Amino acid sequence: MSQAITCPACGEAGLDVASYDSMMVLRPDAALFSLTCPRCGAKVSSLQPIPEALREEVRFAAIEVGAGMGQG
Repeated sequence: MSQAITCPACGEAGLDVASYDSMMVLRPDAALFSLTCPRCGAKVSSLQPIPEALREEVRFAAIEVGAGMGQG
């Protein structure tokens, strides 16, 4: 299940973090997501849990760059 956020500029609800422009992983279970609002084009950032659907992608990327999160 993906987390949804609301655009602070126009109020568009239901922005899906799985459609991120960029993601900065802070912990194995949380990241700072940046995305573009489809309604007004504003850049929106939000600290959210990493959705289950993205966890394998994050784990693989961590292994690729030697971030250590891929262990365990």
